[in-house]
Amino acid sequence: MKKQRWLRPARIIISLLFLGGFLLVFSDVKAKLPSEITLFFTSFQFLPSILKFSHLPGIIASGFILILLLTILSGRIYCSTFCPLGIIMDILGYFKRKLPVKGKRRKYKKPLNFIRYPILGLAIVSLFFTGIIALNLLDPYANFGRIASTIYQPVFIAVNNLLSKILIGLEIYSVHPLTEKIFQPLPFFGGLTILLTIVLMVVVRDRLYCNTICPVGAILGLLSKVSFLKIKISSTSCTRCGLCQSSCKANCINIKELKVDETRCISCFNCIDVCEESSIAYEIVWKNKAVKTTKTDSSKRSFIKAGLVFLGAYPVLAKAGEVQEDSHPKRYCTRGPISPPGSQSIQHLKDHCIGCQLCISVCPSRVLQPAFLEYGFTGMMLPRLDNKVGFCNFECTKCGEVCPSGAIVPLTTIEKKTTQIGTVQFRQRLCIVESEGTACGSCSEHCPTQAVYMVPYKNDLTIPEVNPDICVGCGACEHACPVIEPHPAIYVYPNDTHQKALEPVTEKVEVETTEEFPF
Repeated sequence: MKKQRWLRPARIIISLLFLGGFLLVFSDVKAKLPSEITLFFTSFQFLPSILKFSHLPGIIASGFILILLLTILSGRIYCSTFCPLGIIMDILGYFKRKLPVKGKRRKYKKPLNFIRYPILGLAIVSLFFTGIIALNLLDPYANFGRIASTIYQPVFIAVNNLLSKILIGLEIYSVHPLTEKIFQPLPFFGGLTILLTIVLMVVVRDRLYCNTICPVGAILGLLSKVSFLKIKISSTSCTRCGLCQSSCKANCINIKELKVDETRCISCFNCIDVCEESSIAYEIVWKNKAVKTTKTDSSKRSFIKAGLVFLGAYPVLAKAGEVQEDSHPKRYCTRGPISPPGSQSIQHLKDHCIGCQLCISVCPSRVLQPAFLEYGFTGMMLPRLDNKVGFCNFECTKCGEVCPSGAIVPLTTIEKKTTQIGTVQFRQRLCIVESEGTACGSCSEHCPTQAVYMVPYKNDLTIPEVNPDICVGCGACEHACPVIEPHPAIYVYPNDTHQKALEPVTEKVEVETTEEFPF
């Protein structure tokens, strides 16, 4: 057989470039990275690309088609080369093998199809009952995003600020300090739980997640049965030394029968690299012998039954935590979450957002924060505006530019300035102008559209007055309000479906000019 030892180094180089690209994207704290770079890397992610293509068809949103074609041509090379979570698993597996503790050598393991395919089926069926929350919890890119946003980015900021402090002491100002993220316990422990789960699965069986839990891996595994390029073992030159089997991170090489389970093979080419006899090659296989199985597994039926029970209870859980529509919109305590500009509506966000938190990571004002139960159980980890942390910059459109699934539709700066995600509400009795007789006006000073303006009040004071029609709901007034308890005197009440605000009326200032030069 032909020697193809160059395949593994080439795959490693490409995968590291992609991982580096994703880490660069999640390091873009100041939102300075061109959106084209972000879209290039995220367009190669399967589920986000499908969701984006469903309502924003185009070349940028058709990355999943390229992945499907690539899988038909070369098998599950996506899982070992373009999937950031898969690349992290390979890195963890590398360090696991470097540990001094001697573990068992890798060997062929039977596929856990009684778990893999029911999970895929239940995730797809759940789309008709509960939306994409099940896929969100299982999707590899979404889980990578949560790890990157809650674990990697805070560490990156801390290291950057430490380095900046050291260099400033040496009078070197090339590294600028970054604003530290506000610690959010639930998202942090959620990301940490995902990371620890991935580490545990790698320790138990390197690619256990990919070949048992991951719905993308299951879909591409089924498609790889008909792929043209496959790993093939020569029955004439193979000595059955077992090196290929011990190097297979997917546990899919059966050295006794000289077969490779192509549904689990991720085309990492480790087996080709270690084979001393060059008995393994990556070549075109035109004919595939179908393996007939007559053995039935009763555990499949029990798993499906349990899944159906879960689906029956899931709609009830989906309602938990949801804020009911308030017939009195001025009651601050019952207001719901504010969805990002470009998300069109809360329902649109819940139908398309995978919760990767990329928009949260690149938000320059940090106003976007992960939700807990504000959107209900099915909206956990989705982005929402938290005006206590910051406010939405009037001319910023970064979240829509980087969204990989189209949950946040890209807006132009002009469109953004008239997109009304909520309307301003003012409770005069809480305002310190009335309650304390103190001059203020912070809300009016920060309002970009002058939906909040000051009018004469008693004792030569002025007090805010609002015009909700020209308000865009950016939250600048709420963020600036000095009243904290029981809640701000001025706040934004969300629009479940985004509206278009009226453009503010600006007065033209006439400048008198003289015909002659003044000097």
